[in-house]
Amino acid sequence: MIESLIFGLVVFAVICLWVLIEQRKSPKFLIWFIPLFLVLVTSTYITYTSILGHPKEGVPKKGLYLKHHIDEPNWIYLWVLSKDNIPMGYKIVYSREVHNSLLGVQGKAEEGKFMILGDDEVVAGDLDGEEDGEESRGGFTVGGDISFYEWDYFAAMPPKD
Repeated sequence: MIESLIFGLVVFAVICLWVLIEQRKSPKFLIWFIPLFLVLVTSTYITYTSILGHPKEGVPKKGLYLKHHIDEPNWIYLWVLSKDNIPMGYKIVYSREVHNSLLGVQGKAEEGKFMILGDDEVVAGDLDGEEDGEESRGGFTVGGDISFYEWDYFAAMPPKD
């Protein structure tokens, strides 16, 4: 699969260069061909990296925390299970605050608790990792961008009869 994609990209590049050489004296052609070629190359790069499974840069909106990996000076890689049970990888810029918050989330997850990304009304006032009694669900904020809360599935799910 990947070999055929690489072969296709090489063939596409050769054809585009050949067309550029043949049409170099036509300014009208060059005015529309060069920007079109740059857009195609950029979109191909973005598509190719997503096909290879590279993590997305950015902050996930919602999901279930699975794991994270910290590449200390540069990045934090975060794996989240999305709504459709599809694991997604995200790449977040490293900071000590995010690092410490994710260690707290990892500790809760290792205790067997489900850590959910997203907004939670109960956790809104409790985003520093401290638990305030029985009502709290154990919230964490990761760098102010991501809010984690502990999902109590016994309270959230209807009882079985």
